[in-house]
This record gives sequence, C-alpha cells and structure tokens, in this order.
Amino acid sequence: MMILVGAEALLLALGLLKLWLTGVKSDAAGQGMAYAYVAIGTILALLLMAPAFAMAYYGKLPWLALALAVIAALFVLIVVVGALVG
Repeated sequence: MMILVGAEALLLALGLLKLWLTGVKSDAAGQGMAYAYVAIGTILALLLMAPAFAMAYYGKLPWLALALAVIAALFVLIVVVGALVG
C-alpha cells in the first residue's frame, strides 16, 4: 500500500516538475485550464494520499487505505495528463 502511494507521489511530482519546467504551449485560455486541472488534481490527490499513507503505516483499515489510494490515482492521472497535454 505504501509503495502504491509512493509511486503516486513520484508521478505527481514528475507531472508538476514537467509542467513548471516546460510550461504550457497554448493560448491564455489553454494555459488557465491546464494549470487549473493540475492545481485541483494535486490538491485532491494529496488530500486522499495522506490519510491512505497514514492508515497503511499504522495498519488500520487496509481496505479504506486501498480505496483512498485508488481514488487518488485517478487524480494523479489527471495531473500527469494535464501536464503532458498542456
């Protein structure tokens, strides 16, 4: 479980790093949408990954930790796609 959350955190960091280093190659509206997707996806992913990691670390409610990690993976995917497309 903690490996899954760690992999998600790595993908999240790489997506953010790619977006900050290369920027968005679009007009102002496209830039705004890309940054909005990345910002909202990052916040929601971190809000779900932190409790999932804590539950996995302490061994409490593993089914809930897995559910939170899987839901967070969807938001990490949004961040990565937003950073690559933007």
